[in-house]
Amino acid sequence: MSPSEVSPSEVSPSEVSPSEVSPSEAAAPGKTPDLRLAIDVSGSMKHNDPANLRASALDLLVTLLPERSHAGVWGFGEQVQSLLALGAVDAGWKRSARGLESRLDDYEQYTDLEVGLRAAAQGNDAGVGGDAPRQIILLSDGMVDLREPSTRKAAADSASRQRITDELTPQLAAHDITVHTVALSRNADVDLLQQIADGTGGLATVAESPEDLLRAFLAALDRIVPGEQVPLNDKHFVIDDSVQEFTALVFHGPDDRSPVLISPQGQRYRLADQASLPEGVRWEHQPRYDLITVTDPETGKWQLEGEVGADSRITIVSELALVSRPLPATLYRGFDYSLTASLVDGARAVNDEDFLATLDGNARLVPEQDVQEGEGAAEDVTTAQQRGLERDGADFHVDMPAPDQLGGARLTLTVMGYRDNASFARQLSQRTSVVDPLLVEPVGADPRTGKSPDALEVSARHPLLNTANTRLVATLHGEALSVAEDGERQWRIDLPPLDSDVQADVQISARLALDGAPPVLDLAPYTLNADAARRAANLDRTPIEGERFGEIEGLDQAGEDAPEDLNALLMKGRLPIDKVPALIGQWFEGASDFARQEAGSARSRMIAYAVAGAFGLLMLILLVRRMTRKPTRREEPHV
Repeated sequence: MSPSEVSPSEVSPSEVSPSEVSPSEAAAPGKTPDLRLAIDVSGSMKHNDPANLRASALDLLVTLLPERSHAGVWGFGEQVQSLLALGAVDAGWKRSARGLESRLDDYEQYTDLEVGLRAAAQGNDAGVGGDAPRQIILLSDGMVDLREPSTRKAAADSASRQRITDELTPQLAAHDITVHTVALSRNADVDLLQQIADGTGGLATVAESPEDLLRAFLAALDRIVPGEQVPLNDKHFVIDDSVQEFTALVFHGPDDRSPVLISPQGQRYRLADQASLPEGVRWEHQPRYDLITVTDPETGKWQLEGEVGADSRITIVSELALVSRPLPATLYRGFDYSLTASLVDGARAVNDEDFLATLDGNARLVPEQDVQEGEGAAEDVTTAQQRGLERDGADFHVDMPAPDQLGGARLTLTVMGYRDNASFARQLSQRTSVVDPLLVEPVGADPRTGKSPDALEVSARHPLLNTANTRLVATLHGEALSVAEDGERQWRIDLPPLDSDVQADVQISARLALDGAPPVLDLAPYTLNADAARRAANLDRTPIEGERFGEIEGLDQAGEDAPEDLNALLMKGRLPIDKVPALIGQWFEGASDFARQEAGSARSRMIAYAVAGAFGLLMLILLVRRMTRKPTRREEPHV
């Protein structure tokens, strides 16, 4: 069966839903994590990942994957190729995974997200998967971009996108398949990737730098194989006598030296001394991170010396653990939420009241951008939302306020106290996304021709919102727009005609009749023709020497082999003279396709070519007239 023929409905559902698995259960023996990586290998990756940093991120993921898990890797562009078959993760599998670097740059021209996602969901063997839910990490830098004739391409791309959101995503969710999406650059269809993640309970991230890419893979792995942590504050962390092993993952710049690890007794461990490191200390170095594992560590306060970047962490192996249901992957602006956790000792509850009485803790939500700007000092970020934990025996609870800042954030639960007169601390930390509870998407827009949308479609993201309890009000330039209900959880906002070179914001406000929700919630403005100003500025200047058109600042970067829409440039009067032969070639290619499909004789094919030639002559006349026409004055949009 080919990948395009695979249906997720054929994948037997997992027995355990992600919402029913606690972090400790997900990582416990007997629970076999099942991870599938679907990696975009389309041609535009040459621009957005020229150094093939996907290989470095994959290497980090491979290093941290536990050997009791199952995993596989697929590459997709126009077609799908199995880069590494789904199988048990062991030393041999990890060696094979680390040898995939050269195959990640086997670039293809187009991007078929639907086929790539289906192939990863099915895997090479539907019987492989164990008793844990399937987890997919989907990495892409592009939109749905199929190989189709220009006359059918827009409709085919739109239909594939619609199938992903309306059919494939619900099927994946129904079969306990969670998709964590990583958008490599803002040129990706971020809304589509967010919908896939939202619909399956996964995490959506945008990676705009090499460091972002590493952290995005790590954030997804945190969801799949959650790890117990101890707090890392000001480059210090405390290890108690219940810890059997700890691993320090330290991020840093590619030109920074590796950190120095200092024990409670003052012993200094360095990468330079790797050959003489004591037994029980393992050190792996990469240009952007170091991974240091210490078995049977000393108890007390340890220290890191050197550069310690954002998202650096200390994970531990210990029976004494802080566990909870999975922290939410998506939070909704304007809606509060609750968190619970428990302290356990292996399979037993902790009932030492003297120990429990010393415990205190808090929950913090820190915007990810602020954490990175503060170089990992999350405690110093003033935009963080923090609440103290309420304790009932060994159980902890907190009601968190509604988040108000959109984008990625880090959600952390921390418990601290004293055990046997020594410092004790545990921490759960995972990345989350803060989104608007309603999703706004354009209808009828065509970026290839510059056509503005005819309407906006608004869909309920929050599971409790619907047309019965939510009323929308929309305005453009202060004038009210028509809003109509379109099903139980959708609305349609009709838009007036708008010139493609004019940028304008649609203001949308939601009136909510729902307990616990704000009465009025203003969504982030939706910008029509968001790139109009940059496009106009860049198209009016001459590219500098050696600069390709696709590299002009403000324009999407396409792959080297990506076809230009020469017809659209012609109709706008912006077709360069040196592109005329290519345009005529496209017309004759279209005539050839038509002749092959519609004509059965040589005479009919000649008629098709003659029609193409006549059409070409007429279009050349139009080209000359457009290039000599004086520019018309641009009018402001009106409602």
